Amino acid sequence: MRLRFRIVLLIGAIAMPVIAVSSLTKRVAARKTGALITSTRVVPITGSFTGRLFVEIRGKEKFVASGVLDAWIIRDGRQVVYSGLDGSGGFENEGQSLRVYDAATGKKRKILSEYFGVNKVTEVTTSRRKTALLVEMGDGGLGALYLGIVDPDRGEVFFKRWVRLMKQDGDNIVIGHFKEDDWDRINADENAKVSPYKTEQLNLNTILRGRVIIKKRIA
Repeated sequence: MRLRFRIVLLIGAIAMPVIAVSSLTKRVAARKTGALITSTRVVPITGSFTGRLFVEIRGKEKFVASGVLDAWIIRDGRQVVYSGLDGSGGFENEGQSLRVYDAATGKKRKILSEYFGVNKVTEVTTSRRKTALLVEMGDGGLGALYLGIVDPDRGEVFFKRWVRLMKQDGDNIVIGHFKEDDWDRINADENAKVSPYKTEQLNLNTILRGRVIIKKRIA
């Protein structure tokens, strides 16, 4: 009986710290869950096109990353998406990337690596409560526009070249397709009325179910 009593005491002594650590981890995670990003700031780096990204959480500024071009707060402040120069190459190595930073976990992930520069990121929450990032891009040669759609949990799931985002209404977007010669006229006069040779309506919920696109690096 004494031996059995000692074993029970020993097991209890080992288990107590484990329970305490587990409880502490849960409390820390619960506190972090409420962490929201209220603003961003990119501080230019001397001699570089990029800067250092800082975010404000609970009134305190936190450093996130260097080599940042621009940033967009998404998911009501729970995450921030930011662009960088380390894309997949392309013409004169102009390809850029997107990464997502999570305020609760502090983790960063690369979610897009492209051959073109990122001009704008627009967040859309669909009727199925899914997040789609509409990534409008451009190149420095032809001056054409491109569209990528990114699932911030997985990566890029859609890409079209030589298109403009014409309209977004709920779960649907309309894109206009242009020919190579159209971009000269568009870039020569931003007020020029150049109509797409065709338009296409797409459903974001359908697109978000697509496979992730991996762009291999090219020179």
